[in-house]
Amino acid sequence: MPTPIDVTFERTFNGTPRRIYQLLAEMGTSQDAIWPFASQPFMRTAGPLTPGVTEEWHNGIHALLESAEPERSIVWRIDTEGIDGTHAFSLAQDGRKVTLTHRLSATLSDTEGRLLWRRLEEAHERSINGLFDKLARVLKR
Repeated sequence: MPTPIDVTFERTFNGTPRRIYQLLAEMGTSQDAIWPFASQPFMRTAGPLTPGVTEEWHNGIHALLESAEPERSIVWRIDTEGIDGTHAFSLAQDGRKVTLTHRLSATLSDTEGRLLWRRLEEAHERSINGLFDKLARVLKR
């Protein structure tokens, strides 16, 4: 029986939507300033974010860019057997603060999806918290 998951992380930063979006868009490229773990690389295809073309790989997950709205959101469609869904970053400005939300919304297949998520759940949490911590440091520069 498929299992739905919906995992959200959110943090508020001092910064502009433009700068935060730029840093997120550069993740996995040679310009990446915010991915926290060199030993667990986040990689993506070179060039600008292009829906249906840009791919990413990290923590054993492959995804294809579904949409990118500058200063608002980046949505990836997960393309890994056993997981059907998306993971996304969205930005909401409130005065001089920006709230960044990362949401993983997916359905796990009965066996392989649930086993994969059990293996990745802790690494996913560590990655997002590490990413948010590093983003905060980069924005202070």
